[in-house]
Amino acid sequence: MMKYNLFLLIASLLLLQATSSPSDCLFAKYVVYIRNDLPPASPPLNIHCISKDDDMGYHNLTQNAEYRFAFCEIPLATMFSCHFKWNGNDKGFHVYDAWWQQANRCKRDNNGVCYYSVRKDGFYFSNVYPPSKGRFLCNWNPNTPCN
Repeated sequence: MMKYNLFLLIASLLLLQATSSPSDCLFAKYVVYIRNDLPPASPPLNIHCISKDDDMGYHNLTQNAEYRFAFCEIPLATMFSCHFKWNGNDKGFHVYDAWWQQANRCKRDNNGVCYYSVRKDGFYFSNVYPPSKGRFLCNWNPNTPCN
């Protein structure tokens, strides 16, 4: 009976977390920022971000424009992927994954900031907002993983 009650409590907390707004998170709150730092007068950056449960929609970012979304983490379950298209380039990767225990991205101890700068030579990441220069993550080659 005790195991059943514990299971119900955990299931209830996860359900509450999944239906909470980001300001009411039971666990960690994260904010993903994506900024178009592509060259002037270039085509807009097209992005589409999704999770298993949420579709953040399609967005066209002009130069220096920024898109952001926030979410409450469900430990070991939350994952967001984004797909980027620009000037004939096409790249997709995970921008957040709750399984990144020791990763250098989106750490809970950095206020949950996941900042991506999209540039001509590829993608850069920073854990702070406003960002520092950021570290190079990957290029536009669809066969090259983002670390």
